[in-house]
Amino acid sequence: MKKTIIITGANSGLGYETTRQLAATGADYQLVMACRNQAKAEAARKQILAESPQADIVCLPLDTADLAAVRRFVTAFSALDTQVFGLVLNAGIAGTSVTTTADGFNNIFETNYLGHFLLTQLLLPKLAKQPRIIMVSSDRHDAIKHLTWPGAETVAHAGLDPVVDQRSYIYSKLCMILFAYELKRQLTAQGKPAAVNAVNPGLMTETGLAKDKSRFTPEMLAKFADILSTAKDSAKMVVDLLTLPEFATGAARYYDRRSTNPIPSSALSHDEAVARGLWHYSMKAVGLVADA
Repeated sequence: MKKTIIITGANSGLGYETTRQLAATGADYQLVMACRNQAKAEAARKQILAESPQADIVCLPLDTADLAAVRRFVTAFSALDTQVFGLVLNAGIAGTSVTTTADGFNNIFETNYLGHFLLTQLLLPKLAKQPRIIMVSSDRHDAIKHLTWPGAETVAHAGLDPVVDQRSYIYSKLCMILFAYELKRQLTAQGKPAAVNAVNPGLMTETGLAKDKSRFTPEMLAKFADILSTAKDSAKMVVDLLTLPEFATGAARYYDRRSTNPIPSSALSHDEAVARGLWHYSMKAVGLVADA
């Protein structure tokens, strides 16, 4: 039986490279490219198949900034009649200016975190026996010294605190690590073996996440050399975590650009009370439990 791996935001950057490298392994995978723009997804699929014509690649529409679209994706995925071996939660946007989505949330928070939270929850019944789940975070989650948690409500909604709004990307990537650790705790408590990890792909200047390429001057690149990576190199980290036997079990960890480089995430990301509070808030926000 093929091992099905879902990659969100798979038409470009890290998601594309992860899909391409998985396809090139020649292994028996079914790769699901979960993308907002289906034209771009199909074009990316064709490029990958030109290199790896034997690959089994399916494109399904997914917009993580739209909770109804997340539910439609799961319905479409269910029609494939397969289990989820791997889940790469990668789709994301950056920036310091925020808007409010049709669902009423901060657009960066919903795109980067909340949509992925709902996707994961809806896919839990479809997980294979020993699944692997990877949350794409960022070293930006630890960019501010003594960062405090303002509460899920403030992080989730634009306009409640201008400082939090400016830090929306930072908080969204912190949420991904909090989610990873809490998901692992909950699955372990339920006796369900799963490998759950978070990753920092680093500053990948060639990807679409960094819109303004003019700022990547030689001086700037030299200054930030210690956090630079490429989509190709960071995708190898993700592929390792998905495929190598040594990553099939173990505690949830945070990897920095290489599968050989697990590092400590921020102290705040390990706060179990914050993680539980975020989990409970998110369950209500996506409509999986009734509001108290």
